[in-house]
Amino acid sequence: MSFFSATVTIPVWFLIMMNIIVLLLLAKLFWLIYRYKQGDIIKEEHSDMVVWKIKSRKPVAAPNKSSTYLTDEKDNEKKDELIKVLKILLKEGEKGVLMQTIADRMSTNIANAQHAMNKLVDNKMVDEVIGVSGTKFYLTQEGKDYCRRKAK
Repeated sequence: MSFFSATVTIPVWFLIMMNIIVLLLLAKLFWLIYRYKQGDIIKEEHSDMVVWKIKSRKPVAAPNKSSTYLTDEKDNEKKDELIKVLKILLKEGEKGVLMQTIADRMSTNIANAQHAMNKLVDNKMVDEVIGVSGTKFYLTQEGKDYCRRKAK
């Protein structure tokens, strides 16, 4: 019997919980390594920092307009969501914004905010940066220029 086990009692539930946490973190790490090897995550080195970016998603073939007809009202709602996201990102400046913050400020669920954000990322108006605190979104120069043009 060692000195440590004789002097400190560690509950079994604590050991089980710590093992589960370690396994989940290792699974996440291996998933990120897998995505990096597949080319989904790109490493960019700037002057004094390294930025990890998610490669833009592959464009889906355009659906047939006769089979999927969106009304003008739905299009306007989607445009309003995009405008709300752009305003939030413009207001936050260079800090970057988490998806949960965007959804909260838009007063909507994360799925709607994520849909609008994916559209902006595909149009290269917003950059995704994976960090320790989660994925943050930053307005690109193209996005800033677009906001300036529309503000006039």
